[in-house]
Amino acid sequence: MCTVLTLDQEKLFGRTMDFPPRTPWRLTFLPAGYRWRPVSEEQSIDNRYAILGGMRLVSNHYLIGDGINAQGLVCAELFFPIAASYEQAGSRKLTLTPQDFIHWVLASHATVREVIDDLENVSVVKERWFDGVQYPFHWLLMDSTGTYGIEPLAGKLVVFKNMVGAYTNTPAYPVQIEKLNHYLGNDSASQFTAQTKIGLAKMSAQITGRNSSDRFILAAQARWGSKISTVDGLKSFLQSVTIPKNDQHPHNYTHYQAIINQQTGEYSFYNQMTGKVTTDNIKKLAREKEIQRFE
Repeated sequence: MCTVLTLDQEKLFGRTMDFPPRTPWRLTFLPAGYRWRPVSEEQSIDNRYAILGGMRLVSNHYLIGDGINAQGLVCAELFFPIAASYEQAGSRKLTLTPQDFIHWVLASHATVREVIDDLENVSVVKERWFDGVQYPFHWLLMDSTGTYGIEPLAGKLVVFKNMVGAYTNTPAYPVQIEKLNHYLGNDSASQFTAQTKIGLAKMSAQITGRNSSDRFILAAQARWGSKISTVDGLKSFLQSVTIPKNDQHPHNYTHYQAIINQQTGEYSFYNQMTGKVTTDNIKKLAREKEIQRFE
């Protein structure tokens, strides 16, 4: 039940990570040259670019939840059950599981355009990762040109400009826009229009639910209605959609919050289990040669 909000003009990315892990999430740095292997491939891949992000470590394999690379490309994966439809195995392309896709994006590309141009060379398939689990994901990307999304629909990777700057879980992005317009009383269908923005600016009703569509609407209102534009404002929004670990949420709760400045390269990791905040910068770390895993 993750939530992402980006502020394109301010070059800020913020997210909650609510995905329940079997191993803990930690802020982690992977250097350029780090060698890794997609689970479906026999040959390894060397990172072209260093990566700083929230990661899990499973049997010496890193699962990246989100991160920024040394070129300023940001990518995040979010849970996408039911709607996800991947290619069939057996392609001669580089074969990636949904878990491997984000690593491939950040390790090998400097911009969203490069990722889009390279999609024809990969096949994302529904297979289990190194931990024995298959996760359905879709992805948000951000660079200096704005925010984008990639969704596995009908066996293809569909790319779009995320004009709202909000992203949550299932349903697919066009359906989320349709639900947003319906909530605002607009007839704009699945298009994010000037009328949608006006509706968000006037929005006064309180949303009591917290499903993925509710959180999408809340994020859109924060961006276009409240017009938050600072790290403090972004942090306040993330706190409003954070799920505490308690008797009501013993399994599905927020493990960390992350705020990334796409322009400066700074990443702040807010550990919701310990209360500790860890901040570092990919531009400062980019020349480092060793893996760093922060507590």
